[in-house]
Amino acid sequence: MVRTSAVVSRAIALLLAAGPHLGACKIWAQFCDDTSCTENCGQSVSVNDPGCLAAEYSRGSVKLHGSDFLGAYLVHSPDARCGCQADCTAIPGTGGPECIDLSAKAKSQSYRFQLTTCKEVEGGPGVGNNCPGTNP
Repeated sequence: MVRTSAVVSRAIALLLAAGPHLGACKIWAQFCDDTSCTENCGQSVSVNDPGCLAAEYSRGSVKLHGSDFLGAYLVHSPDARCGCQADCTAIPGTGGPECIDLSAKAKSQSYRFQLTTCKEVEGGPGVGNNCPGTNP
């Protein structure tokens, strides 16, 4: 018989309960040049994909579309390959704004989405700005 701690059992129960909901999430993002999500918007990418979005140099906004979304975080990197985190933007879930202005954030060359928090001030285990010699 395998014994598990109460914490592990609770975590497994939460994952099993959320599993079908996470699979149903269909949210897409497009990076745009202006701050109102209307100019030169790129190809839609899945917010569930944690891969690096390179060559998105200093975009002004991100446009969201889709359904059944719980929220995510957008990590900003000053280099072209998501080498560090200079800033982070909380992306609200369904019912939040469809256009998020990025103009006040750290200038970035690459971005990536993640489902867990990325800034200490948001209460998570994140590191905030971990890029040497940069300030957002």
